[in-house]
Amino acid sequence: MPAPSKRDKQSARTHELNKPVRTRLRNISKNFYKAIESGDTERATQLRDDAQKAYDKAASKGIIHPNKASRKTSRLDKALAGTGSEA
Repeated sequence: MPAPSKRDKQSARTHELNKPVRTRLRNISKNFYKAIESGDTERATQLRDDAQKAYDKAASKGIIHPNKASRKTSRLDKALAGTGSEA
């Protein structure tokens, strides 16, 4: 078996650096939807703001595609607007 190429090593390192960012994005989104389900709109609003900042930052760093960040934040806004409380 040949030794890993430089590109393979770079890809593995990048994957390890990006994994916690993607995990954080998923956790923020999950917590947001849990807050929506429980009716805690104040917490949901705070989590929406945190998620929007995190998604935009990840998109600017190339961790996720910018269109994905826009789509996710749009869905968060739509879910919060559906609760009848907009901050």
